Amino acid sequence: MSKKLKSNDILNIAKKEFAYKQIIVKVADGREFEIQVQEKLNDTTIMELISDLVERSDYCTKNNIEFNEVLHTYVLLIKYFTDIKFNTYKSIEKQLSYDIQVVNAIIDLGLFKQIISHFDKETMEKIQDSMEIYAKQLNQVSNNKLKEMLKNEYQAEVEIENEEEL
Repeated sequence: MSKKLKSNDILNIAKKEFAYKQIIVKVADGREFEIQVQEKLNDTTIMELISDLVERSDYCTKNNIEFNEVLHTYVLLIKYFTDIKFNTYKSIEKQLSYDIQVVNAIIDLGLFKQIISHFDKETMEKIQDSMEIYAKQLNQVSNNKLKEMLKNEYQAEVEIENEEEL
């Protein structure tokens, strides 16, 4: 017989479903480190990750900073789904630069592959699907901005021609 579902039941089930697991990773010189990894990635945190990625992209675009979507996604995967702590900086530009340096080191040391091998494949596919939706939306926004820029440029040319005729 089934029992009545209560809010505490929901919270306890979610806590177990999205629990962290301790793993050991090895660097090239043989040293081992313990890391907590959330194997099954929850939808709400994936949405936060995508939102954070959009904010990073917008900041880089507005400030004429190169934005590598893959590396920033890796940074956020590490930040959101492991217990690896990143230093924090008041300057957003300095923070983004530092984050990329750290994830590059994680990749170069072979740690990234070790970490993501513990992520649930189904939830990694969810992230990929979310990224594809994000990319489509970003393309739509970019196309709309491009159309608007071209329209404004055309409007400015017409206004200049009209002024010259007067």
